[in-house]
Amino acid sequence: MDARDAAFFALRRRLERLGDAEDVAGVLTGAAAEEAAALARATDPEQDLEASLALGLFHWSRFQALPEDAKEAEFDAAVRFLLPVYRLAPSAVPAPLRDFFAHSTAKTEEAERVDLMVGRATALSRAYQNSGRLPQLVEAVGLFRDALPMIPEDHPAHLACLSNLTVTLLALFERTGDIALVAETTDTARRAVRATPEGHPGLAGNLNSLSLALRASSVRTGSTALLAEAVEVGRRSVQASPEGHPDHARHLSNLNATLQPLFERTGDTALLAEGADAARRAVQATPEDHPDRPGLLNNLSATLQTLFGRTGDGALLAEAVEAGRQAVEATAQDSSDRARHLNNFGAALQALFGRTGNTGPLAMAVDVQRQAIEATPDDHPERAGHLNNLGAALQTLFGRTGDTAQLAEAVDVGRQAVQATPQDHPDRAPRLCNLGNALRTLFERTGDPQASAEAVQVYRTASRITAATVLVRLEAHRELAALLTDVGERLAAAESAVALLPQVNLRTLARDDREHRIGRIGSLAEVAAAAALAAGDPQRAVELLEATRGMLVADVIDARGNDVARLREHAPALAREFEDLRDRREALDRSSGRTSSAAGAAAGRPDRTRGEDLAQARQRAQSEWDSLVGRIRTVDGFAGFLAAPDITELTAQAADGPIVFLTTASARSDALVVTGDAANPVRVVNLDRLTRQDASDRAEQLLQARRIATSLDQSSAARKAAQQDILDVLAWLWDVVADPVLTALGRTGLPPQDADWTRLWWCPVGVTGYLPVHAAGHHRDLGDADAAVKAAPRTVLDRVVSSYTLTVRALAYARSHRPAVTEATLIVAVPDAPGTTPLTGVEAESEAVAALIPAASRPGHPVRAEVLAALPTHPVAHFSCHGLADWTDPAASRLILHDHETDPLTVADISALRLTGSLAYLSACDTSSTNPRLADEAVHLTGAFHLAGYRNAIGTLWPVDDGSATQIATDFYTRLTSDGSTPPDTAGSARALHHAVRALRGDYPATPTFWAAHTHTGI
Repeated sequence: MDARDAAFFALRRRLERLGDAEDVAGVLTGAAAEEAAALARATDPEQDLEASLALGLFHWSRFQALPEDAKEAEFDAAVRFLLPVYRLAPSAVPAPLRDFFAHSTAKTEEAERVDLMVGRATALSRAYQNSGRLPQLVEAVGLFRDALPMIPEDHPAHLACLSNLTVTLLALFERTGDIALVAETTDTARRAVRATPEGHPGLAGNLNSLSLALRASSVRTGSTALLAEAVEVGRRSVQASPEGHPDHARHLSNLNATLQPLFERTGDTALLAEGADAARRAVQATPEDHPDRPGLLNNLSATLQTLFGRTGDGALLAEAVEAGRQAVEATAQDSSDRARHLNNFGAALQALFGRTGNTGPLAMAVDVQRQAIEATPDDHPERAGHLNNLGAALQTLFGRTGDTAQLAEAVDVGRQAVQATPQDHPDRAPRLCNLGNALRTLFERTGDPQASAEAVQVYRTASRITAATVLVRLEAHRELAALLTDVGERLAAAESAVALLPQVNLRTLARDDREHRIGRIGSLAEVAAAAALAAGDPQRAVELLEATRGMLVADVIDARGNDVARLREHAPALAREFEDLRDRREALDRSSGRTSSAAGAAAGRPDRTRGEDLAQARQRAQSEWDSLVGRIRTVDGFAGFLAAPDITELTAQAADGPIVFLTTASARSDALVVTGDAANPVRVVNLDRLTRQDASDRAEQLLQARRIATSLDQSSAARKAAQQDILDVLAWLWDVVADPVLTALGRTGLPPQDADWTRLWWCPVGVTGYLPVHAAGHHRDLGDADAAVKAAPRTVLDRVVSSYTLTVRALAYARSHRPAVTEATLIVAVPDAPGTTPLTGVEAESEAVAALIPAASRPGHPVRAEVLAALPTHPVAHFSCHGLADWTDPAASRLILHDHETDPLTVADISALRLTGSLAYLSACDTSSTNPRLADEAVHLTGAFHLAGYRNAIGTLWPVDDGSATQIATDFYTRLTSDGSTPPDTAGSARALHHAVRALRGDYPATPTFWAAHTHTGI
């Protein structure tokens, strides 16, 4: 007998004795276990069914007899040995195991079916990526959906199926735009993330999918909260897939693509800089032959275009164009991504035209956009966006060529874009506005009333889409107010636009981002004023001008004004809480933590943690501010706390002289004269000879002429001719603006004596801010001996004392605070700052001022920290140095001190101060110059000192000759100090400057660059 038979018969005898209770224990002995083990070693259970049956029954008996904690191994062994028996002779197997095997077999067949479904779904999904055929993707989604509930949640395949279903749902939503998929996609992605433990290799991918799902949901619904969550989840996905991870680059690129729309919603440039950094790293980490590289290049190009639009840095645009070109070249002709890459490249080419003015890139952009549309299926959700971009390119090309056929095509593709966009889609509003712009231009070109009517309808529809961004809805209301013919509807549209301004949420942004966001609002002030005037309500026009201008400083002025002083008297605890919060918000302003333009993004990763902390801190502070102001307004007598002033409050500021708003709109130009007359608080002087185009053309003429007139590179003849051009502009400005205003005010001649000079405050709006109305006049007449001409000179300088103010509220604020009783004066003279042209007249000017104010402080080597420390204790500050107006970033405009290269003294620095100064005299270049998009914000050095608390600020509109600057300053302080015998009487600043300028003009009437640049702002 061999070993197999010996072991088999020994085991069978034990099994036969199981009928006796005392023999049950026989299968539990060590000898029994050895016999079973010997049989198992000597046979193949799959082939020897007789042995398999004996072994299976043996282990089944032990399973029944052993305690619970020892059963599992015996059950597994019984199943293993009896399964081959069950397949051929089910009746030989104990009944409980027959049921188990029957169920297990069914489960095995189901598992095989699930495997087949998942395998086919995976293959279809991959095939769709190559072919772009929608039926393949639809079937893949259906198979994953059906397979998921068939897989136990604790089985590893369940998580894999969840992940795959998320990816295919995302692809299906992107392909169809079906909003019904949004909730399912996001829910499935969340489930996948919840089911993935930390450290699991699939966590990064599932986080990335969730980020994409949240982004898609946000884009479709307009929810900024979902988009912010998408960014946070995207950052986690990048952290979970560090460098070297196969998906590191893809997750970086997806994070970038999520940061960009969040920037568009919030205006926070730190987000955009972070995105550009992520996009560059993604491209750098991807081999040139990798299939993902075209998409990564495309995402990089898109972000760089946006960052260029924010910063104006041409190097960013060049990089964007090159990345876009490479993306298109690396994309196969039959790739489903080709249309997207063409569309983005076309947008880059449009931006290149805007930068260079070269029509070549623009024509190429139109061609590329057409190719993008041809490559996009008719039912693809991205087709609408591609059509919209083509329409924008055609409008721009029409502006260059004047070809009406291009404009008509722009209207046609604009209509197609709108029709292809779902009714409730947030992008429908900007596409409607783009169509409206084309229709408005068509109406202006052809006079077609149907084009105008359709434009009104599309703007009205856009204004009502609440899912759109605030800036888009504001644009729609503004354009309605400009186009509507019914005066009541026009005013209603303008007021709707103004009502949206608080939602722009400037206080959650860094200073330079606020400026950029305000610049996008456009000519709302002029449109709103024109609408109110057309409705016959000049008082409302003034109120709207106050509400739409000076937005950067309005809440700062209000938070420091009389309302707060009243609150201290009536509710001191609330006042302390308010002042603490105000100080915290202003400290957050000083800690901008911004990444400047391309440099910060290119130098490495931006300091994202710091930027996030600041953004969150600003958001919290804004939320607390809104809540606190709401509580204060419930206190008796404070319902209007920090609210915009009404006409009664505004006209009170005209007691010392009229305040004149100058406005130009598409249909009319006016001077709104705020008077102290309660019966007639606002007088309207129609400037029927002034148009916006004329104002713009003359401002450009003035700019070019003063550049030539002050350039040593030009010939003497050219400089003299340019001075005559400036005199021509000043004469024109008298004829169309100053003369009608002064005539209406009865200021028709030279005042008989000094005491009779009338004070007048100019408040120019929009492009009129670039016209020196204080110097308007026919100055060539001064040599005329005619008595009538001498008695009624045609110049502003010979009729009134001019000052400027940004808003009436700014003037009220300047009047509301007085400096401490002190005679301290600070003279900051910098003739030779590093890296600059020496200023030969600075020493003479500072010596002349010091001779008149001998107690003045004069730092020997002025630097930023020293000056900032000195300003609070010196109510009079005189600067004689270079000034630099930065039009790209106006908050970075600066006074050039000795450490300007490393630590510049900027507009942002000065605006953040809270002082009670009397006079800031800025004898420097361009201190009152700023970017046209911020003309209504006074973001320049003169405005900054005035906001900081200097009741009077004197600045310049352009570079001034050293000798002239010295003469005006000397004459000014001579008058202000009674020839050096008293401390400066700053209350007379406006009159002193006026007469100093008149005196210099008398010496050099044919050289207006010497005397027309100086301006007074303040009381």
